[in-house]
Amino acid sequence: MSNRIRLSKEERREQICNAARSLFIQKGFENTTMKDITEASGISIGGLYHHYKNIYDVLSDVIMTAESKKNDIFLTLKTKNPNMSPEELIIEVTVNMIFDNSEYSVLYVQLLIGMKENDNLGVLYSERKEKAKEEFLNFLKKQNMEKCSCLANDDFIDFFHSSKIGHYYLNGGDSEYQKRDRNRENMYRDFIKNYLEMKQNSD
Repeated sequence: MSNRIRLSKEERREQICNAARSLFIQKGFENTTMKDITEASGISIGGLYHHYKNIYDVLSDVIMTAESKKNDIFLTLKTKNPNMSPEELIIEVTVNMIFDNSEYSVLYVQLLIGMKENDNLGVLYSERKEKAKEEFLNFLKKQNMEKCSCLANDDFIDFFHSSKIGHYYLNGGDSEYQKRDRNRENMYRDFIKNYLEMKQNSD
């Protein structure tokens, strides 16, 4: 009789994504195969294709997991800092995401860099960007924070991505991507605050 634990669909996908995330960090997207993921996750090749059609499908789920944490970070900050204004909270979340050093952040930067030479990554980025904007705007609406919707503008998204890439490269890429500078973070807080005020005053 087999003692293998039967996982739910969500648990199995999480198992696959955890294994894939580590492989993507170690080997890069281009050098990771579906076979690598089956070996790392302990799932059969048929089982893997039951959940994901290709590497980019897996990568999309891994990145989506990271994006979903943004709302959780905001709500946690809101609970811990009841005296902070909604604008201060969303600024804090944004700055923390720019300077985040997690594996998810490293992967996202690699996606931003890699999509310039890989059409599949470009398509994935475009799809995730539009979905992330929609989810972010819906979140702001639920929190009665529509006045911060300018943070979903393409110009601000480009600024956000440029900042993440700059932080990644200025701090040594994968090997030393752990340094945070409080003065630099405060500069970004001031910039985003001024950007919000400028956009709100112009409406």
